[in-house]
Amino acid sequence: MKCCPLFIFITAFLPSFSQNEPAQTQQSFIYNGITTTEKITIDGLLNEGIWEKVEKACTFQEHWPQNGREVIFKTEAMVTHDDQFLYVGFVCHDIDQHYIVQTLKRDYEFDGSDAMSIMVDPAGQQNTAYFFSITPKGVQADAILNRFDFDANWDTKWYSSVKTYDDKWVAELAIPLHIMRYDPNQMTWGLNFIRGDVKNYRFYTWTKIPQQYDGIDLGYFGKLAWDGRLPNKKGKVTLIPYTNLSDAKDFEENENTARKIGFGADTKITLSSSLNLDLTLNPDFSQVEVDQQVTNLTRFDVYFPERRNFFLENADLFSQFGDPESPIFFSRRIGLDDEGRSVPILGGARLTGNVGDSWRLGMLSMQTKETAGQAGQNYSAFTLHKKLFKRSLVKGLLTNRQGMAGKEFSNIDYGRNASLEAIYQNGEGSVLSWIGLHRSFKNNIEAKRSMYSTGFFIRKKNIAGLLSLSTVGTNYTSDMGFVNQLDLYDALRDTVIRQGFHSASNMLSYTLRTPNHKIVSSHEFRINNNLKINPDDLLTEWNLKAGYNLYFASSSLSGITLVHNFTRLLFPFSFTEDTPLVPGKYTYTNLKLEYSSDLRKKFVVKFEGTVGGFYNGDIQSTLFGVKYRAQPWCNFEMNAEYSDLKFPEPFGRARFLLINPRIEFNFSKNLFWTTFLQYNTQADNFNVNSRLQWRYRPMSDIYLVYTDNHAVEFWGPKNRSMVLKINYWF
Repeated sequence: MKCCPLFIFITAFLPSFSQNEPAQTQQSFIYNGITTTEKITIDGLLNEGIWEKVEKACTFQEHWPQNGREVIFKTEAMVTHDDQFLYVGFVCHDIDQHYIVQTLKRDYEFDGSDAMSIMVDPAGQQNTAYFFSITPKGVQADAILNRFDFDANWDTKWYSSVKTYDDKWVAELAIPLHIMRYDPNQMTWGLNFIRGDVKNYRFYTWTKIPQQYDGIDLGYFGKLAWDGRLPNKKGKVTLIPYTNLSDAKDFEENENTARKIGFGADTKITLSSSLNLDLTLNPDFSQVEVDQQVTNLTRFDVYFPERRNFFLENADLFSQFGDPESPIFFSRRIGLDDEGRSVPILGGARLTGNVGDSWRLGMLSMQTKETAGQAGQNYSAFTLHKKLFKRSLVKGLLTNRQGMAGKEFSNIDYGRNASLEAIYQNGEGSVLSWIGLHRSFKNNIEAKRSMYSTGFFIRKKNIAGLLSLSTVGTNYTSDMGFVNQLDLYDALRDTVIRQGFHSASNMLSYTLRTPNHKIVSSHEFRINNNLKINPDDLLTEWNLKAGYNLYFASSSLSGITLVHNFTRLLFPFSFTEDTPLVPGKYTYTNLKLEYSSDLRKKFVVKFEGTVGGFYNGDIQSTLFGVKYRAQPWCNFEMNAEYSDLKFPEPFGRARFLLINPRIEFNFSKNLFWTTFLQYNTQADNFNVNSRLQWRYRPMSDIYLVYTDNHAVEFWGPKNRSMVLKINYWF
């Protein structure tokens, strides 16, 4: 068994799969970009002379839901630049003016609105690309693309204008060159365009991409060949100061928090054409929307995603180590406690960018403030990525959580990690394999502190398969990460016992596409198998899923999944307030049904239902969701989930109800009001989060945020706060 991970990794390098398609894409789709000195006014008219001279990319083809189907309406895309901006022009022909634009709010969900987008990879390394999108209503969206992630939380300032006509809509974009990392001597960029014609449920790309790959796959970009050297990227400093006024009351502690005035700032510094430095002083995240709560029917903690923009920008450099659900670096460990409450951050710095043609680096250091219950902490990380071949890389990560003793670093309060990973992906993108070695360092812990992982994924036109193996030592820790399922709770002794494990997962899926069918788009058959073995070689978890999904041409979906579980409970555990389940073997099976309606409609419904066994009892769980869109000024969404767990005596019964309506008013492209309510009986909490946002100038906002938490079982207030925040983007 010890040679298996190495064998899997080596065999991935064998040239048994075609690697020619991306290379052919690069040669077949070349856009010759020219430089302009003409003044361009961003008005959506495209009436400057340069737009008559530039090349027009118009050979678009359908990528989804049917690959290669004839395009309904013509699309034209144009690109040029001067010494300050990258200019983009779009002409989207369409005789139906009933566009679907779900919101006027920036960073809309791209696959839910009619839109036109450009993606550029200035380094041409297929590692990172910039995504800029615009709707017929002039709503902007931007994101950072990387190998395995679409980061829509990245925000920057750029300019656009849209004009609509009876037979088309026209968009004009001006994107500052300084916001992108590029080498002035690199005259060939990666390029692609994508058009979302959501009302007809069709997505078109400029380059030809096999349907099994995403339309934003960096490996299938075409070429943007500039006619000369690009302008030198001058040093640019962007200052974003803020001030806020807050008032809060904690009813549980029976104390008023005095009104507070806060100040702070973020600074973005362009050090070179490919290196950026971000600084933050006394950062404030009060405008960030609260986490969407879930019903937890597992024995382990729930993973909640990061929502704070400072940590989301360029996050792929740090966060993509380890398992996606158990990352080695998890930025929510910085400035948040285990309950999700804020811990004051004094300041920090982050350096990210490219070094040379094939290196990427990232450095991060953040310092939290000492509080009454916890010493100050310093969180630091360093990562280095080296690209190999066309789409492969080797990367390393060092992290350090360092406790403070007054103003000095503590000699015993620390948690450190070192990680090394190698990832191979063939040129086509059909084969992916990886191997990872991870080690933790803590005071007086010397043994069983390593984690190893390896895996293999293959994806062809209709078939996909996965094999993933990992081993986690009992004493492996990650103070800046999220390593799940190491801590086993003993309900009788009210204590946690750490235990390492070996895990194995495999998946096999087959997709039957029906390109000529007017109702059904495809059928998907899937089998998932997951198991865990403890250090004593006992099988502790086995989860087997067999599922079928039916995808309709209208974008609706229905599915059925049969789940068989085996759990060896090593310690007493309870889902109720009665007697805990006793240690032993539990075998149970349940059935899950799901359905979601046409996403293009103004009224959308979804349903999920689970029925069957649950340990030595039964489960009935139902989730019903509705969405209503009064396009584009109002969106209403509500999910209601009810779970009923029934166990034989004396283990009791538990009923959990979670209702979370969310309503968003878009009074204009600059004024929004969002209210999110969450009624959660499992957490004994009713949360209100209401946020008014006025974008009074590009990337500059005024927020008014009201938050209220009430106990549910014995109704009464827990805490309440009101925050007024103003920031300004210089």
